[in-house]
Order: sequence, then structure tokens, then C-alpha cells
Amino acid sequence: MILKKLYETPEQIVVTAHRGFSGRYPENTIPAFLAAKELGAHLIEFDVRGTKDDVPIILHDATFERTANQPGKPIDYLLSEIKHFEASFWSGSHFKGKKLAEPSLPGTKVPTFEEVLQQVGDGIGLNIQVYDTSPHILKKICHLYHDYDLYERGYLSVPDFEVARCVRELNENIEICVLNRQGKMDIESLREQKEFGCHYVQPLQKDVTEEFCHAVKEMNLYANMFYSNTKEDNLRYIELGLQGILTDHPDILIDTIENMCD
Repeated sequence: MILKKLYETPEQIVVTAHRGFSGRYPENTIPAFLAAKELGAHLIEFDVRGTKDDVPIILHDATFERTANQPGKPIDYLLSEIKHFEASFWSGSHFKGKKLAEPSLPGTKVPTFEEVLQQVGDGIGLNIQVYDTSPHILKKICHLYHDYDLYERGYLSVPDFEVARCVRELNENIEICVLNRQGKMDIESLREQKEFGCHYVQPLQKDVTEEFCHAVKEMNLYANMFYSNTKEDNLRYIELGLQGILTDHPDILIDTIENMCD
């Protein structure tokens, strides 16, 4: 897969499954990622944090409480300890889901970054959001990006330009998306990202206007909006000229796109 070609294909709307198919499967787990891939999503988005023994794992929250029903942060545990946790205590999207008394998919574990690369495989793009920006973890993430040759199908989403520069020092060829201007992503901020060498931008709903979408295309950038979960919102932002959308419900977005083409 060559990710950039998707965005350069006329009329293509790029579907990113937010934390996998998180509207139906436990977020940030192998089942959610595989379900998104089978459904036909173009990318999966997931979040990376580091363990006590410096292993990059997939977890959005700062603690395990919501999704794994365990106290503490990843940095408090060795990977071997985390592998005893059940990772399916949350049902539905982060915004409208609920905590369960029992795991919905017993045996579903918190995956490592490398396990995702091994088990999900090729054929789908990767939006890799880096939450743990400590030097050891950042270095390991960059090494895995290189070892699994993600240059044409993946990018790192990082919190600010300081972290982006650290990534550049480790590997200048890694694709980067900088998130610090979300919610205030005007034309000036697009130019700033373009000048830094970013190709991917991730606006919020409030950032997306017809003028914004036009500017993105004029600058040869690729925009993935966070987020849209309904047919009505999907249509509204697609009609503005948006190239890509992150969603907890890739099934709804894919159905929206297919019906537009009928």
C-alpha cells in the first residue's frame, strides 16, 4: 500500500478506523484492528505508550482503569504483568460507550506495537499516535517503523513540533503529523506544517471549512478530520471537500461513501 496515492485519487474519501473498529469491538485491540481491515478501512489509528520495561504498547488512556479494569499506568507495570490484564472492559466508542462488569471478549489482551505490526500485517495504513514521548520509547517506535518498512503506509502523530524534531533526529524519513494546532488549524498553521515537511494534518470538526479543504489541497497536504460517527456528519464534511475522516464506526462511513456513488 502507498498511502499518499489514496489521497491523490480523485473523489477518494480515506477511511481511518479510530482505535480500530472501536464502535463495535474493544478499542485498540487486535480484534478491533482486524475487523476494520476486513471491513475495508484504509487506515487504523491507535495510541502508543511505554511500559516499565520500555516496551511500546497500545493504550489510549493514561491508565488501564477504563479499558482493562486495572489501576495504574503502563509505566507502573512490566509487559509480562500487563499481559495478564483483560482489555475488553469498555464497550462502544470512547465518547458514548460504557464500562462493563465483565470483559466482552475474554482473552483479549493489550497488544504491543510490534504485535499489531505482525498480526494486522500489510494492506492497511497506520496512523500511529505517540502519547509516550520519552526518549527510550520514541526510539523504539522509530526503530519498529523502520524495521517493518512503514514509510509508504504509516505516519506518526505527535503532540508538538518539539517531539517532531526529536523524531527527525532519529529518522528524517519518517512521516509525521503534528497535532498541536488542532481546534485552531488555520491557513497559517497549515503553512507551518507544510514548511516543516509534514504531509498529513489532523483537524478537528471546528477547523474544517470549504476554505480549509481548498487550502489543504493547494498545499498538497492530506487531511484526516477527527472525527465523524454519523451519516449526517459524514455527508456534511465530505461535501466541504474533506479528504479523510477518523471514525469509531467505519461501517457507517463506508456505507455513506458507497451510497454517494450509487
